[in-house]
Amino acid sequence: MSEIDELKNKVILFVSPELKTFKSRAGGLGQVAEELPKALSEMGLNIIVGSCLYKYLVIDSYKKEIDFSDLNLREVAEIDIEIDKKYRTKIFTTEKYGAKFIFLFNDELTEALYMGDLLKFSIFFAKGILEALKILQIKPDIIHLNDALTSLIPVYAKDDPSYIEFSKAKFVFTIHNAGLAYQQIHPIERKNLLNLHSFSLEKLIWNGNINLLYAGVENSDIVNTVSEDYAVNLRVEGEGMRDVFIRKNVFGILNGIDVDYWRSKTYKGATLDNILELKLKEKEKLIKEIKARTGKRLKEDKMIVIMPRRLSSQKGFDTIMPLIEEFHNNYGVQFIVLGVAHPNDNVGQEWARIFFELHKKLEGFAFIYSFDEDLAKMMYAGADLLLYPSLPNKEPCGTGYMMSMVNATPCLGTRTGGLAEVIKEFDEILETGNGFLVWKEEYSTEAFRRKLEKATKIFNNKEKWKKLMWNAFNTEVDMKNAAKEYISKVYLPALKM
Repeated sequence: MSEIDELKNKVILFVSPELKTFKSRAGGLGQVAEELPKALSEMGLNIIVGSCLYKYLVIDSYKKEIDFSDLNLREVAEIDIEIDKKYRTKIFTTEKYGAKFIFLFNDELTEALYMGDLLKFSIFFAKGILEALKILQIKPDIIHLNDALTSLIPVYAKDDPSYIEFSKAKFVFTIHNAGLAYQQIHPIERKNLLNLHSFSLEKLIWNGNINLLYAGVENSDIVNTVSEDYAVNLRVEGEGMRDVFIRKNVFGILNGIDVDYWRSKTYKGATLDNILELKLKEKEKLIKEIKARTGKRLKEDKMIVIMPRRLSSQKGFDTIMPLIEEFHNNYGVQFIVLGVAHPNDNVGQEWARIFFELHKKLEGFAFIYSFDEDLAKMMYAGADLLLYPSLPNKEPCGTGYMMSMVNATPCLGTRTGGLAEVIKEFDEILETGNGFLVWKEEYSTEAFRRKLEKATKIFNNKEKWKKLMWNAFNTEVDMKNAAKEYISKVYLPALKM
């Protein structure tokens, strides 16, 4: 019997607060949390996905009501979820990729993704998912939790007698980011809001506070993260929970992507001989789009470097900032930056201000303050190089470089997180390798300067650049590989515990 056959009669519930195509993606989690279940479902597994619908899209002071009319949702129930009061909650379902999707909606607690009282949201999310399972008569064998906001599901399943039917499920927890800002730390004085027995409450408290990431790790049978490099970092440095990560034997499974979704159709049937020609077609589309959006007239014969990234301190913008004007003025390199900052992230807001200034100052620098997946896909397909200067040990995996590489756009990035496994330094003589790397130990503006100089030099040698593009294009990053590892290293071992 194959590993897949062993799981075919099992029900796997995958829970995430954000999902890519259901208008609730903020970052990499929303992409992975939809593409991994899709890959598992296509392998023949019985996959259910639990998430929320959010009333508004909020970017700074911009607030837009989200239209769900095109998502083919069916309302199946309306219930009250009790926390500090009763919250009237609608439960919706739909199907996609052969998997069932369950959504919760409440006017107050799901007003906007990652906004408001997130402890209260986590309680709501946990109780709401368990209530939905009861109503829909679904009894998962495995419940796959993703990041801190999903961590209370096993707690309530084991603490509340009304959810006892779910207490025997195997719980697995994937850490997509363990940074302090993502741990969901709340004052111990709020413990009464949880309404838990003392034996359950003990497994939520770390360093005198309620810590939801700790709760997810402590209350799960198996814990993993999204690259082996990040797993090693958690076991060595630990973001304040090193001993816990060691005790729970946290390990890494590299994320992947849905290649068919992220690769432009232009590259269908690409060969080494026509890859430059296909790139030029996509580059022309990108240049036209940037002109329409910003008025900037970028040039086809000059290198276009892109950074479609969330504006935050972990992304390494300060390291490459001194290089932008230098390479723009001395080498004719053009830059496109796409991203937004969280309203409460002062560092991210400052980067936005600086990028707006560069947009005004430099002819070949375009900044679009937006979270726009369609534009990001055009950038991945039409650019020459992706710049990915993540801080050492702060990048859990990242997937943007995978999206760019499958579109024949190589990456210059830090050898950290998933980049350490995916990107290999291009050798000009052997013409092996698929990108450019700055090692953690060398992380500096000067190290990125040397690698960007190397990239611009090779860019001017079209035969070598063509081989680099081809190597990047053929890099194996399909989500199906990650799905196979989750089956063999997470789901099957969990069932045997």
